[in-house]
Amino acid sequence: MKSFWTIVKKELSRFFHDKRLLMALFLPGILIYAVYSLIGGGLIDSLTAVDEDYSYKLYTLNAPAGFAEELGLDDERWKIVEIEADEAEKIKTKIEEQEADLYLEFTPAFEFSGGEGTGIAVYYNTAKTESSAAYGLIGALISAKQFDSPKFTTLPFDLVKDEDMTAMLFSSIGPMLVLVFLFSGCASIAPESIAGEKERGTFATMLVTPVKRSYIALGKIVSLSILSVLSGFCSFLGLTLSLPKLMGDLGGSGLSAYGFGDYMMLLGVVISSVLLIVAIISVVSTLANSVKEATSMVGPLTLVVVVMGVATMFGGGGEWYWHLIPIYNSALAMSDVFSLSGSALNVLVTIGANLLYATGLSLLLAKMFDSEKIVSGS
Repeated sequence: MKSFWTIVKKELSRFFHDKRLLMALFLPGILIYAVYSLIGGGLIDSLTAVDEDYSYKLYTLNAPAGFAEELGLDDERWKIVEIEADEAEKIKTKIEEQEADLYLEFTPAFEFSGGEGTGIAVYYNTAKTESSAAYGLIGALISAKQFDSPKFTTLPFDLVKDEDMTAMLFSSIGPMLVLVFLFSGCASIAPESIAGEKERGTFATMLVTPVKRSYIALGKIVSLSILSVLSGFCSFLGLTLSLPKLMGDLGGSGLSAYGFGDYMMLLGVVISSVLLIVAIISVVSTLANSVKEATSMVGPLTLVVVVMGVATMFGGGGEWYWHLIPIYNSALAMSDVFSLSGSALNVLVTIGANLLYATGLSLLLAKMFDSEKIVSGS
């Protein structure tokens, strides 16, 4: 029994004196708390929030006198414009193009007391946050009025275009999914390439060959990047092949909404992101002495990638300097491309920054290869 407790104490002592293992133990819990607090506290609000100073652009046709007071729209948040019948199609187009928020078309001689054929047609666009919010507010106000006098009908018409629906869906979940796929592909093979060779004893043999260690570091990163791109592509392909059903149900147009330029920008971001991710995992793996240890050290980084992907759902990041932040810049650039509002400048800044960081980490990796202490794992 004494020997048993000696082994237990030895293992616990080894664990609690190793900062890397301690980080692998506690960091996932901390990151999970941060992620779920972030999502639970603000995700829905961020997707539906409208600036407090925003004035909704509401157009009406055949509106009865005093309807704004009747529905409670007589405040400065509502900019109401009464139009003529020949302007109706023009206003519908403005809503479709996300240039207006809401259009209410009342039946002639409409009265809230109701009557046969009495109703309100409500036109809005779910792809525009302000329009969707305005529709929700109007819907609640009309429902309250119908509760008192349920004698008129309400017909909602969503004027969202298929490509806008696709852009909205892809820009919200696409960056996180693509980053997770790419990171998973990198994390599944990179630790084996370095930590695995250290564990088998072949790494030291490779380092004594007459090849510059910077070339070894760069060669590993490039080869691992190629394999990681293939792995990530397979995962992403599975997602895209399942999209027709999803987009068919939700009314989107699928990947056909994107042009050749969009795919080229996305490809550049993906390749540069993979180079950076592989470089990061390679550096972490070099600090480990076994594949198991490397995997445990790389694991918490997955949550960091998820946080960066989710962060794009909260908006912001339009300025070019936000695209200098590693990983987050890739999520921002992909979100821009998926939303059909990709800026060539921001994409180029992202690609350039990723390549710069990957080069710096490659040089760091070469320096780490020069350290006998790191190579031997002592």
